[in-house]
Amino acid sequence: MEGRLRLREPQITRVEGGFLLQDPYGVFPKPLVLTEGGLFLLSLLEGRTLEEVQEEVFKAHGVLLPRKELEELAKALEEAGLLLSERVEARLREEEARLKRERPMRLAGLSYPEGEKEARAFLEAFRGSFPGEAKGGEVLLMPHLEPSRVPEAYGATLAVLEKTPEPERVYLVGVAHRPLKERAAALPVPFHTPFGPAEPDLPALQALDALLPFELFNTPLAFREEHSLELPLFFLKGAFPRARVLPLLVGQRSPELGQALGMVLRDYPGLLVLAVDLSHVGPRFGDPPLARPLAEEARRRDQGFLERLAQGRPQAALAHLGANPTRVDAVEVVATLAPLLEGREGVVLSYRLDLEAPTLSAVGAGTLVL
Repeated sequence: MEGRLRLREPQITRVEGGFLLQDPYGVFPKPLVLTEGGLFLLSLLEGRTLEEVQEEVFKAHGVLLPRKELEELAKALEEAGLLLSERVEARLREEEARLKRERPMRLAGLSYPEGEKEARAFLEAFRGSFPGEAKGGEVLLMPHLEPSRVPEAYGATLAVLEKTPEPERVYLVGVAHRPLKERAAALPVPFHTPFGPAEPDLPALQALDALLPFELFNTPLAFREEHSLELPLFFLKGAFPRARVLPLLVGQRSPELGQALGMVLRDYPGLLVLAVDLSHVGPRFGDPPLARPLAEEARRRDQGFLERLAQGRPQAALAHLGANPTRVDAVEVVATLAPLLEGREGVVLSYRLDLEAPTLSAVGAGTLVL
């Protein structure tokens, strides 16, 4: 490796024996495992040549690191897509160009069926999992958790949708699980589903973009594997085959987006959907194994949060969570959209804290219509 090295920000997960580093957008599927010493070397690479890294290591530890070891690290980083070589940059440009044309199904055959007939039967089964009826609404809060884990929550969603007149457009606001260049982002392309492509509402998206102080279409790669849009969109497209979609991701609360959406909704009315989950507790998220006290705390925070939203009090719902010790992932979306939720009353239709038995962890999910 010649010249100064440039790195991409990795997704880092602590694992037994070290740290797992991955391409945050999933373009390069091969991960890399590093020890703490490897992470230290990684921190020295950005903007330096390999010779300069050798010098820094010698200054810090009095050890002359073999160049071959550094070359092997650089090669492993390139294979993981974390070193910006010409090959890696070309692959990223290719994937981004594809996403600027269409967003393929990523979870078909895994989380839902790929064929339309089978997908329709899937929807019917999920609707059957919710025994009650529901009223339609103007705002819907639904999960993005794996459907098989909370079927009744998706069934309640379908119960709302079947009583809601098909809107001209759906504002689908999901949680960004991958880095965004700005606080929020949109992808103005068709999203493929078993029921056909969910077409974007380009005029409404352009109107929204024009009102924001940042570029809305800023991180196409963040949409590549984003399940917080794909899973809800499967149900929404099945219920509303003709509705156009504004697929939005929120990474950090954006009052500007909430204000702009309020203005755009007046000219381009539609159904507002918050695709969010609730508490995340247990070892997967840095807690001890799930036990009754932790589960009770998660349920208390989740249900109090939903109840206050159903009373039309989003600020009270956020205050109820406090410092958010159970990691409710709806926080940034609700904080962004709070002005649009204020004063809208509704009903909580379902809630469950779902146990992931292999990891002794749990995630909360619910359905709420306003």
